[in-house]
Amino acid sequence: MLNRRLLRSKAVQALYASRISADANLQLAKDEIAAYYVPDLNSMQPQNLEKLEGLKRLALLTLDEYVENGQPASDEQVPREVIQTAHRAYQNFVQQNKVDRPLVVKRVLQETEGIYDEFLRILALMLELAHQSELDRERIVRNPDNPFPTASGLNDNEVVRLMRADTELEVEIIRRGISWGNDMSIVRKTYREALCKDEDYINYCEQPAHTPEEDQKMAQHVLRNVILKHEIPVEHFEQNDLYWEEHFDIIRSMSIKTLRSANDGKIQLAQLTEDWDEDRFFVEELFKKAVENDAEYEGYILEQLKNWDLDRVALLDMIILKAALAELIHFPGIPVKVTINEFIEIAKRYSTLKSGSFVNGNLDRLAKRLAETGVIRKSGRGLIDNK
Repeated sequence: MLNRRLLRSKAVQALYASRISADANLQLAKDEIAAYYVPDLNSMQPQNLEKLEGLKRLALLTLDEYVENGQPASDEQVPREVIQTAHRAYQNFVQQNKVDRPLVVKRVLQETEGIYDEFLRILALMLELAHQSELDRERIVRNPDNPFPTASGLNDNEVVRLMRADTELEVEIIRRGISWGNDMSIVRKTYREALCKDEDYINYCEQPAHTPEEDQKMAQHVLRNVILKHEIPVEHFEQNDLYWEEHFDIIRSMSIKTLRSANDGKIQLAQLTEDWDEDRFFVEELFKKAVENDAEYEGYILEQLKNWDLDRVALLDMIILKAALAELIHFPGIPVKVTINEFIEIAKRYSTLKSGSFVNGNLDRLAKRLAETGVIRKSGRGLIDNK
């Protein structure tokens, strides 16, 4: 169910998080230098505040040179102590970046794998709603002012019965720690205010028996129009999953596919991906190549944008362009047009209103120029759009 666009967006998210982390690490390096040149208030010796301030500024400039070029400018007038202080701060900056980068990739991959947990949570909510239906129908004392039909209920639905009897689903829910135990108020509220007020469900419950087609239709209806659409459960999902909107289409597709699989007395759980190792490698490699070749890609982009006001170029747009270049150059089996179209859509969804057209025009020209100079070389399926 995972698609490459989502995987590309995860790589872009990791690159963006890595950039924000690097900026924070650079500020820590600057704070380290500033702390080194703070006057010693406990010293009995007079402090030359002007000199300390000058050394601090010189060390900060030297740090900038380290960050920009990997070494300071050859200026014999810079005191050795200043160079050593800047170098020490720079080394700490580089080391912390090395620590942070794999962590941000690991985090986005965990978020991606978490889609499967949310899918199971959706199915578990349907089972909880069926249980509420069962309890409601067994109730001896009923509200005479608001009678609810009990000829049948969600707990009688054949699709739900197969879900409740499915060992694989039960094991997966237990193994991954999926539970509505701490959120039963949401379950009950969804049952009372969403499911039991749904006209289609009320009509369903008025009939004592249903065909397999009717059961499938109702299971799909509860999934699509109650669990995944009503404001009560949806608000809960949005609060508990930062990426709910981004992951929604995949979760929905997996859930629908699972319900539709009900046949011959069993169901088949939809899988998040056919090859998670391959998907994980794609994200990791795209991130890795973009980081390793950041300076090279920036050079290509700056050459392309030489007539632009760079201060007006969104940071995320630059990151998207670099990720796209990493794919264009290092994934020869992916057609150029596929890469360009995918990253245009990512720019439209995650960046500014004008980012789609910005990425479109500049990435298209970059791809043509780099293909002409032999930087981009496609093979196999990657040649399809070049014919």
